[in-house]
Amino acid sequence: MYSNTIKFILIFLFLFSPVTGAADFTVAVRAKNGIEYAINKWQPTIDYLNKNIPAHRFTLLPVINLKEITEEAIKGKYDFLLTNPASFVEIESLTDTKAIVTLQNLRSNHALSEFGSVIFTHIERVDILDLKDLRGKSIMGVSKRAFGGWYMAWLEMLEQGINPHNELKVVFADSGIQSDVVYAVLDKRVDAGIVRTDQLERMEQAGKIDMRYFRVLNNKNVDKFPFLLSTDLYPEWPIAVMKHVPEDIALEVKKVLLSIKSSDKAAISGKYSGWLEPLDYGKVKDLMVKLKLQNR
Repeated sequence: MYSNTIKFILIFLFLFSPVTGAADFTVAVRAKNGIEYAINKWQPTIDYLNKNIPAHRFTLLPVINLKEITEEAIKGKYDFLLTNPASFVEIESLTDTKAIVTLQNLRSNHALSEFGSVIFTHIERVDILDLKDLRGKSIMGVSKRAFGGWYMAWLEMLEQGINPHNELKVVFADSGIQSDVVYAVLDKRVDAGIVRTDQLERMEQAGKIDMRYFRVLNNKNVDKFPFLLSTDLYPEWPIAVMKHVPEDIALEVKKVLLSIKSSDKAAISGKYSGWLEPLDYGKVKDLMVKLKLQNR
């Protein structure tokens, strides 16, 4: 009788005790459009991870400031990271972080794994028709570390013989939020602005702006890319894993992310079609080297 009781207790503990080895993991996300927007957009993806990896818990950490993302990465303050490609490349070089998947955005029914930058001005600025006309004018980027909101356009201007730091008045949005750059150009507080591709189109679709008030400079037509574009295209945002995370956990997270379908709530809220095997970020590294932001 006594032995049967012991067996019952052991079975009960096995079935109802917390899973051995359970751990909490923090997923930091670059909140380029603000904290609230990032939560609404990315929390369903975190919920998907929690549902499909019930042995562990994943928590979203939105961060606006890119410098803070790097500093916290060095300190090991989070475990996974979704950020722009330049931010990832910088952190990769400092912490041996590795990309596990690349975002495939869904924009206007187009699944896109690359994006670029848009340089634009107010339509009434008849004195600004091309990049060369920006000399002596003010231009606003999203932040000093923004990839689509600064770095891409900076390199494009350099390659066309324009040094923005010497020949333009370069300013950045105090908020570090993309839409604020658009409003600054619309309100004529700056002569030109820089945002990532699809930002203007999304704001118009939401009824926030009328595209007829803007002129895109250096507009490029790229086959099968549906948005206004002023620069080269670069691979989309990666999700990276920090080096202290066990490999089996990283592989499990990767597998779950790759299983997300465009019809899942996570994808719908995140405005993406799914995740891909990580793309090659060598082109991003080349950009960083050309801008003297990183050594080879």
